[in-house]
Amino acid sequence: MLIYCSFGTSMSYQTSMVAELRRATKDFSPEMMIGGGSFGLVYRGLLSNGMSVAVKKCNAVGFPDVRAIRAEEETLGKVQHPHIIKLLGHCQWNSTHLLFYEYYANSDLYSWLHDESRRWAVSSWETRFRIVKGVADGLAYLHGLDNPIIHRDIKSENVILDSNFEPHIAHFGLARWMEASHTHVTTEPDGSVGYIPPEYLAGSNKATTKGDVYSFGILMLEIATRRRLTQLTTFDAQKMEVVEWVKMMVVNYIVDPSNPNQQLVAAANLSHYFKIAWYCVINEPQYRPHMKWVVERLNEIR
Repeated sequence: MLIYCSFGTSMSYQTSMVAELRRATKDFSPEMMIGGGSFGLVYRGLLSNGMSVAVKKCNAVGFPDVRAIRAEEETLGKVQHPHIIKLLGHCQWNSTHLLFYEYYANSDLYSWLHDESRRWAVSSWETRFRIVKGVADGLAYLHGLDNPIIHRDIKSENVILDSNFEPHIAHFGLARWMEASHTHVTTEPDGSVGYIPPEYLAGSNKATTKGDVYSFGILMLEIATRRRLTQLTTFDAQKMEVVEWVKMMVVNYIVDPSNPNQQLVAAANLSHYFKIAWYCVINEPQYRPHMKWVVERLNEIR
């Protein structure tokens, strides 16, 4: 079922849809709230036809906020992929914008990785690897469109899990369609701390698919190590961030099967997995692979 109210929909239709969403969420009751972020609060709702939805309530107060809402609508309204969240519609209620999506039973990946009371559900390597492959497939699809889409905010909080723990890329407020040059001009290093590619932090005003590749590589490391990106760890008595730690592990342990100190090798081909992640987080974007290559290499892991 697809319900769709765009920015140009008639006032009467938007009014009826707003009424339906208010009823579905018990007038946006706190008891129905399931999440939130920089772009608004998210509520669970049950439509009159029995369909469960997630409703994002955004109070747009300026151009950047409206642009984020339009980015969400323009990108998700035109893509269909099993690992990308489904936008069902959008309507406006005074200065409040309501975007509603297919509801997925489990929340974001971050909470399942780092909440001690929940992490048992993604404790198996098989589950975590399936999540990685699903996100990779979704990103490869976005980057492979005739007019590719750059997500620009890939992170564990923006991966939503369904009842089978299948991943769905969400929150496209920073996403942009790429021009023919395969870049998008931006004025600031959009993204989240720890996931932002080094070229953005260095002042580059060109967003590319290789930025998403870097963020995905960071996500691979987070999923495999279950360490927060800002959490320091130790290698040879030296404190370092997760990315540098994994690079050291790849160089010193994982790529050498004869080394007896393979603490991280908990499954067959895990060394291959870390090598793929390492390629993704190379500092120089021109040396990072494309997501299609990443998917192909992940498919080689049994």
